[in-house]
Amino acid sequence: MNQPTPLWTTLFAPVATLLGTMLVVMLGVYLQNRSLERAVDLLRAEIGTLRAEFKQELAELELRLTKRIMELTHRIERLEETRGLIRTP
Repeated sequence: MNQPTPLWTTLFAPVATLLGTMLVVMLGVYLQNRSLERAVDLLRAEIGTLRAEFKQELAELELRLTKRIMELTHRIERLEETRGLIRTP
């Protein structure tokens, strides 16, 4: 006579397989998430560096333009003085 097998022995293999699969999937998701976080951190750092470089270049450009405008203003004033022109604001 065959003895009936307990229910837990029948369900043990499928449940263990399901839990093992879930564990592998969750580990993969965790590792991929960490990788993406590192990539985002590197991009943020690079964006910060580029932003700082852009601000520096912009400040240098502003300084050069200001100097050039002042030089041109001075040249105009000298020309007006040498030619006897009266400058009205």
